[in-house]
Amino acid sequence: MNDIISPQLQSWAREYVRRVGAKVPPVPASRRRKLLVVHLDGVPKAHLDEAVRTGRMPFLSKLVRSGTYSLDDAFWGSPASTPFFQAGFLYGLRHPNLPAYSWFDRELGRKVQMNTPRDALAIEERLGRREGASLLADGGHTYFSLFQAQANNRLCMSTLANFKVMARGFKHEMEGVLVARTQTPLSYLRGLGKDAWRAFTEVYRWSRALRDWRHEGGFLISRVFLQRLGWSFAHTKALVDMVRGVPAVYLVYGNYDEVAHRRGPQSEQALSELRRVDAYLAELYAVARTVDPGYDLVFLTDHGHVDSLPLEQRTSQRLEALLLQGEAPPLSEDVARGLLDGRPHPVESEPWATEEPVVIESGNFSHVYLTRGLQPLEAAQLVARHPEVLARATRHPDIGIVAMRRGDSAVAVINGGVYGPDDIDSAPLSTEFSRRAVADYLRELPHMSTAGDLVLFGQAVRKGGTVGFAWEFGSHGGLTRTETSSVICWPTDLPVDLSGLGHCTQLHERLSEVYRDGARPVVYPDTRFAEAT
Repeated sequence: MNDIISPQLQSWAREYVRRVGAKVPPVPASRRRKLLVVHLDGVPKAHLDEAVRTGRMPFLSKLVRSGTYSLDDAFWGSPASTPFFQAGFLYGLRHPNLPAYSWFDRELGRKVQMNTPRDALAIEERLGRREGASLLADGGHTYFSLFQAQANNRLCMSTLANFKVMARGFKHEMEGVLVARTQTPLSYLRGLGKDAWRAFTEVYRWSRALRDWRHEGGFLISRVFLQRLGWSFAHTKALVDMVRGVPAVYLVYGNYDEVAHRRGPQSEQALSELRRVDAYLAELYAVARTVDPGYDLVFLTDHGHVDSLPLEQRTSQRLEALLLQGEAPPLSEDVARGLLDGRPHPVESEPWATEEPVVIESGNFSHVYLTRGLQPLEAAQLVARHPEVLARATRHPDIGIVAMRRGDSAVAVINGGVYGPDDIDSAPLSTEFSRRAVADYLRELPHMSTAGDLVLFGQAVRKGGTVGFAWEFGSHGGLTRTETSSVICWPTDLPVDLSGLGHCTQLHERLSEVYRDGARPVVYPDTRFAEAT
């Protein structure tokens, strides 16, 4: 440890552990090894590679360049979104039926937004019915995750839905916070006030220059209360947990992701969050190495971010109007032929009930629901019932990929051709897209009944940038190489190899072998919603 962190930080860690350990009770030891996972939400791999190379994140750079840690790229599966990743990583679910961060849920009959506590709770209850061991079961803690995942505390999105439960657990959640604080209340409030003022002036200038205030009120609240107060609290609690000996801790740092959505992944505001978190990581590492027994500290990202060029700015139209209004061009005969795949052109023998379409703008991809029924439409039905929507989507230059189900599988319309998952290598895709991710998404789509009848992906229009359907300037969930290439960083002396990971459930399996005191049995749940590996 002496070569990685300064003597001052080592001294601080020893004093911190001594002071906090004298005031808070230990938890019963329950695992042979203890684990802290820090999830850097939405940070592109290229940013971390550059930070290691240039020293922009000096602590992380020392960890990797010294050989103390390995840093490898990882592919977690598709879609490249936090709900999908956390369901696979925490619960070990291969097909969790989570198509985005926001979608129209056919089972619930309404739009779902995963930053809404009641929605997160409803989805977790669906996942939670599946038997199987969570990485956080048997005493683990989680901070700022979407799912509680059988953790022993209640600081995640799904638990915020129940105020009474949160109130009952308030004393437990506050345990050790006051004694563990690293600043005096006055100095903390002074710093918070300065941050709040800087955030306010930045939001005002941005919105005035853009002449659009959408999302800015919520972004300001997030900057002050979640990204400053919330993260400070979660970081402190993770430090206390290690002193107490909590067997597994999962800590999500979402500040970069929040800022990247609103200001772009290359913005100075987003990059400054990486410099900020680097100092926090050093404190976590110092305490992890000071407590006895120590903690294995693993860093990871769940997806990357690309610049998003809003469709509304480019065309003066929202996606819903573009798809559903105005004169439609004819559906290409080649597209229709490829979608039917040798089947006769369908003729509807019975009238079908028309339903109000739902278009969910999920960043640089979109779920389009032309039916709200439990059973999504497949290609032949779309050709018969909605050829005008297909034509508008497949012919528009700002839409790069149109995915849909075809029979028991799925296909993508790309530049006028129809391609299955085994044909993607020959598709005329922009080099920005990951062919591996596109093929993986087509294989996953039949398992996602909650996904739209059509799933649209914004065209790649420049290096590191795509058309976005939502009003935001950084996006993920799409199929570019930047979005789907993630990072795993782990100690080289860890008793498990975390290289070469091709799905988030593989990470669950490998960590379970070490931190769940032996591998757990495989359980196959109801495949209507999810499937365990």
